[in-house]
Formats: sequence, C-alpha cells, structure tokens
Amino acid sequence: MASTSSSQSTSLETNNVSVYYENWLIQLQNLHEKLNAISDSCDDFSDEEEEENSSISELVTQVLDHYQDYYQEKFKSTNGDVFLLVSPPWYTSLEKTFVWVAGFKPSMLFPTINSSIGPELTAEQVEKLRRVKAETKREEKLIEKGMAKVQESVAAPPIFELMKRGGLLVDGEATNLETVIDGLKQSIMSVIEAAEHLRGSTVRKVLDILRQKQAVKLLAAVAQFHLQGRKLGLQMDIQNARRINEDFIR
Repeated sequence: MASTSSSQSTSLETNNVSVYYENWLIQLQNLHEKLNAISDSCDDFSDEEEEENSSISELVTQVLDHYQDYYQEKFKSTNGDVFLLVSPPWYTSLEKTFVWVAGFKPSMLFPTINSSIGPELTAEQVEKLRRVKAETKREEKLIEKGMAKVQESVAAPPIFELMKRGGLLVDGEATNLETVIDGLKQSIMSVIEAAEHLRGSTVRKVLDILRQKQAVKLLAAVAQFHLQGRKLGLQMDIQNARRINEDFIR
C-alpha cells in the first residue's frame, strides 16, 4: 500500500509540474517576443539612453524572475525528489539531453554569447568573460566529481549488498535500505544545490559584464534555444512513438 501511495503521489507531482511547465513556456514565448521587440528599439538608443532606459532593466529582471520561478516551482512540486529533478519526466527526450545536474550546464552560456552578441563585445568584456568561463568550468568539474562519488557509492558496500537482495530483505534490512536511500538522496541534493548556486552566480557575473542591450539579446537567444528545443523535442517524441506503434502493429 505504501508503495502504491508513493507511486500515486509521484504521478500527481509530475502532472502538476507538467501543467506548470506548459504554462511557463507560454509565458516564456511572450517574454521572448518582448525581448526581440525591445532589442530592435535599442538600436536607436545612444549608450546613455540605453543605460537610463528603465524598461530594458525591468524586462531583464522580469525574464530572470521567470526562470527563478520555474526552478522554485520545480523543487516545490516534486518535494525535492532528486530522481525527478535529475531526469524530469515532463521534459522531452531531447530536452533531457541538455540536463546537467538537474538544470542547464552554466558553461553552455558562453557559446550562446558568442553566437548572439560576440561581434558587439569589447576587448575588456571578452577578457572578463574569459575569466568567468574558466572559473565556471573549474567549478563544473568539482561538481561533476561530487556527483561521480555519489554514483560510485551505490556500487559500494553496504548499499550494493542491500540493493542486490532488494526482494529478499530480512528483519531490519528494509529499514536499513530506506536509510541508505535517504542518505543517497541527501548526497545528490547537496550536489544539485551546488549546481544551482553555480548556475545563478554564472548568470549574474555574465550580466554584470554586459551592457543592457547585450543582456537583452543574450536572454532572447537563451529563450529561443529553450523554446526551439521544446518544439523539436515534441516533434521527435511523436515521430518515435509513431514508429514504435508501426513496428508493434507489423
């Protein structure tokens, strides 16, 4: 019964996030259109007018808050279930390929910077971004090492022995296994929290280096990548499902 209740709870949590995520994407599409519109108008601003234009900074803040809302809702709706966070079932198969420790990989920002605003960067900005990139990659390696240690612990005694006999547990071992799994979840959550911190700090450092118009263009490119990834992922999943059905019918 407990297992059934847990399964039903997980299903409900997943459905809640799926509905939220679909609505969140619609709002992201609206913000993307606003970013593109204000990016076009920024071309007519002088440097002084650009920095003094409150509508630009307000939109940047609105977009960042939108992403923050998603991360908070994701954690809340899943009750911090690390297994749902590291492989979100509300994502398409394509979106899942971009997941790094329950979110986006911070260093992915830099290719997007190059493709969206690379020619507009000053030599000073390029150097500052180079340093942030190097620092980010160092932190990513540390986080990946932390996750690797957690994964290795699953194959080490006593976890491996308990899991190997999962269907033949004797008195007290079921409780021991639950304790071990809880410890594993806590370890994974610690790595996820470190990754979340790195994601946030990298974005803040990058935006501090960019001018407002550059920040708008970068956020527009990030949003477009997110939206296109979702659209293409849905198309691919539908095609794969159709192919599987056709193979089953034959």
